[in-house]
Amino acid sequence: MSTRSEATAQTRERLLDEALTLFSQRGYAATGIRDILKAAGVTQPTLYHHFADKAAVLQTLIELHYGESQSKLEQVLDEYPECELRLRAMVLRSFEFCCVDPRVPRLMFQTYYGPRVPEIDGILDRLTSKRFRLVTKVMQAGIERGELKTANPEFLALSFCCLMDQPINVFSRKTNPRRYLTKELANAIVTLFLSGAR
Repeated sequence: MSTRSEATAQTRERLLDEALTLFSQRGYAATGIRDILKAAGVTQPTLYHHFADKAAVLQTLIELHYGESQSKLEQVLDEYPECELRLRAMVLRSFEFCCVDPRVPRLMFQTYYGPRVPEIDGILDRLTSKRFRLVTKVMQAGIERGELKTANPEFLALSFCCLMDQPINVFSRKTNPRRYLTKELANAIVTLFLSGAR
């Protein structure tokens, strides 16, 4: 890669990094293009060289980070055949992923529960639906193997996602999320879920 190409790539990464910080702290609606420009130390033409608009910046962040998180969850299906082990690995990997950069879960919760952003409705729905289908698949397999009692797998998936996501939402806002999003908490969540689902 040439020096010019490297500089261009670094500028794009800096824009994304600063936008991630601002969106995760303030929310999308409360963050203006000027805020991103100032934080990244670039001009407006530079931003528009890389992204069509503010919504394109957000879409890139969501695809990048949410996609990476989904890949980690998909690996669980191949690594573990048993429902309980899959669920424990899913929670633990979600916790670990969130602790690497707490801005990412903050962005996801800001975006999902904040004011609607019509420009990204489709991508957000597609990614969250994909994750939900993955968890539903784990529940269905658990039912078929007799590891979970017969129930609506989508209801079980929704219940499990709520149990898993709420601690991430709360603790990713703390100064040191790793202190709270522990293996012990992951195991406790799965145990609580299984005690009801069995």
